[in-house]
Amino acid sequence: MARQLNPQQRRFIAAYQTGITATQAAIEAGYSAKSAKYIAHKLLHENPLVREELDRISGKWADEAEYNLQRFMQDLARAEAHAVRTNNANALVKVIELRGKAANLLREKVDITVERVDVNGALAEAKARLLRPMCDSAPAIEGEFVALPGVERGRSVDNESVEPPSSIYGQRLFEH
Repeated sequence: MARQLNPQQRRFIAAYQTGITATQAAIEAGYSAKSAKYIAHKLLHENPLVREELDRISGKWADEAEYNLQRFMQDLARAEAHAVRTNNANALVKVIELRGKAANLLREKVDITVERVDVNGALAEAKARLLRPMCDSAPAIEGEFVALPGVERGRSVDNESVEPPSSIYGQRLFEH
């Protein structure tokens, strides 16, 4: 006597076919929530009866859901008849266009334009900018002089009249 699916396995298959996870389908079929993940794995991967039934159902759905050129052309024929019956010229033109595309008589052209980049010219310009002396001086900072430590107000300042800071963050900046 050949083995058959038990009612709980049938409930699992029915639940799984609705699109939920295998673990959730096992719980809905009445398996323990604690062992549902393990049971679901065993049913899907180790039980040939469950696997065969799932494959059979999936194959049946695939056959019913198959949309091929023949069905497409039949649908277009019905749409064409409806367009003629209702005197809908736009619908008729669309049907004719779709038939032409399906028969590969109409092709949409796509224009792709690629600009050429002159890499050598761009490099030469960059090198020229690097080699060109900086003629433009930075703009002057507007403001009012308040005070400089160690310098009296109104006295001119040069590099030697002001004592430079000896270090910043522990590094000597200037040698005396």
